[in-house]
Amino acid sequence: MKKILLGIALLTLSMTFNACDNLDLAPEDYYASGSFWKTPSQVDGAMVGLHNQLRNYQFTMFNLGELRGGTLRDGTSFTGTASLNAGSIVRQDIRESSPGISSWAGIYAAIFQVNNFIYQVEKADYLVATDKSYYLGQAYGLRAFYYFQLYRTYGRVPLAKEPKVVISTPTTAQDAYLPRTATEKETLDFIKEDVNKSVASFADNYTTKMQKAQWSLAASQMLKGEVYLWSAKVKIDGTAPTTTTADLIMARTAIEAVIPKYSLQSNFANVFNSAASASIKGNSEIIFALRYGQGEATNSFSQFIYAITDPLAGYVDDKGVAIPASDPLKVNGGGTIIRYEYKYDLYTQYESADTRANVTFLNFNKGAIHATNLRKFIGTIVDGARSFSDDFPIYRVADAYLMLAEIKNKQNQDPSAEINTIRTRAYAGSVAPVYVNGTFEQNELAIFAERQKEFVAEAKIWHDLRRMQDASGTPLVFRKDLNLVGVLDNITGQNHKILWPIDLSTLNSDETLKGQQNPGYSGT
Repeated sequence: MKKILLGIALLTLSMTFNACDNLDLAPEDYYASGSFWKTPSQVDGAMVGLHNQLRNYQFTMFNLGELRGGTLRDGTSFTGTASLNAGSIVRQDIRESSPGISSWAGIYAAIFQVNNFIYQVEKADYLVATDKSYYLGQAYGLRAFYYFQLYRTYGRVPLAKEPKVVISTPTTAQDAYLPRTATEKETLDFIKEDVNKSVASFADNYTTKMQKAQWSLAASQMLKGEVYLWSAKVKIDGTAPTTTTADLIMARTAIEAVIPKYSLQSNFANVFNSAASASIKGNSEIIFALRYGQGEATNSFSQFIYAITDPLAGYVDDKGVAIPASDPLKVNGGGTIIRYEYKYDLYTQYESADTRANVTFLNFNKGAIHATNLRKFIGTIVDGARSFSDDFPIYRVADAYLMLAEIKNKQNQDPSAEINTIRTRAYAGSVAPVYVNGTFEQNELAIFAERQKEFVAEAKIWHDLRRMQDASGTPLVFRKDLNLVGVLDNITGQNHKILWPIDLSTLNSDETLKGQQNPGYSGT
């Protein structure tokens, strides 16, 4: 694991919290906290730092949750002028020698900082009880969120539960290693424990901070719903869940606590478009989002936009209207060579009256060429230049509605009300096709279809394919008979790829990982 604890411990406080100069702060001062963790304002600044660090993982979340979902192209872009990135991952060609991600996706760096925050705040006698409880609610929620990313990616993972170097410095490199948990259940149980600690710590305080750009009780409830829904449906250690009924009750209670506190935007575009008005950030639909402020930070979506030098002349949109050859999305030089492109087949999943289609994509047609360019998350024009400053939502209430539909379906109840709630907004100004309750599989596929169209580029589809299932309980990730659904064959040599491999460098540098590669990957 490349000395998870010792290596990460060398990060100084200034790297995350911007407290002081990296070169001037000695590690022992950091561990002893002689110049920090003294005042409420420092704790508040540390929490802002944790969220700055989380924002740095936005594209990691995209890689883990979107690349393998079957909706992205590989090879060359529609203009033919650029090669697309991550082709091997898109094609499910992942091996221990080339997994596409390494070093546990870099997530332990963030976990160490959250662990230190919990350790310091739990003993902070200068905080009033309500503030301490709220901060701990945020921190336990963030830690559970990070571990859930790791769990859905690798299964069993090392559990760093405390900042060991702060408490007792290891005397050898081997002392700093942490083995993977013996079972997936052990990892999942720890995540449940953390998310429940988070919910309890908030003590029913649904206050949000920084326009919903900081973790909150509602975010923890969403995470809890997601964790328990996963636990109710996905095999653990190769065995079907045995606590499905109880887990579904836990998931439903969490999600139903959130929904009344938020409301869908009437216009799908306004969920994301920072150009519409300043009030869009933290709008009524957003539960928790990564904040990208103008002049402060930019998201990763310039990689999805053409360069204005690309040959766009002669293209028309889906209605046959000519697309401006020079710069149809008014990127104004803010784009790069296209590195990630969605399949045209995904665009065709939307019906003509579904407003999500042309909010999410710009459609290109030229003879036999049919392609799309992502227009969701492309920000706004500031002083004549494109600024990629749209927030990246982690949870929004549309997700809550569709999770509730999925929970109800697994409980053998009618999910049509929640499905139709999402469709009604999507077809704003037009009559939406009404969904009528069907069989379990019909309902599950209808929910998946809405999620596929609703959450493009929001890092959810791969996790959805793994969690959602057909009538036999087989994950949709194996339903290759359905267009843009299954992406893996359910046969030896393919089905082990529902988990990612641990990269060779990490395996070889950590003695506790000898013989611990995920099944099916050794020697690949």
